[in-house]
Amino acid sequence: MSSPVQRILVDMTRTPGVIAIFIISKEGLIKEKATAGTLTIDEDAVAAMITAVQGATAQLGEELELGKPETTTLEYPGHYLLIHDLGENLLALLADKSKAVLGRLRYELKKQAPRISGVL
Repeated sequence: MSSPVQRILVDMTRTPGVIAIFIISKEGLIKEKATAGTLTIDEDAVAAMITAVQGATAQLGEELELGKPETTTLEYPGHYLLIHDLGENLLALLADKSKAVLGRLRYELKKQAPRISGVL
C-alpha cells in the first residue's frame, strides 16, 4: 500500500511532460519519489546537487534582500527542473520541455505543495 504522499506524487506524474518528482531532505537525501518512466540517472547525486542549487539560490536571495525562494525554475534545452521549498524538504519536478507547459507545472507545484507538506 502506498503512502498518502506517494499517491500525490504519482498523480502529479500524470501531468503532461512530467518525468519524475522527488521529495528531498535539505540534507540531500531522497525521501520519496515517483517517475513516469525509467530514469537513467544517479538519483542520489542529483538529489545532493538539487539541495546545493537551492542553498545557493537562497543565499542569492539573502544577498539581494529578496527573501527565500519559493520555486526555482531551471530551463535546459529539452527539460525543465522546478525546485519548490517545502520547509524541511524540497520538492523537485523534472519535465520534458516538448510535452510540458511551464505554467501548468508551476500551477501543479503550488497546488500540491500544501497537500504534500500536510502528509509528510
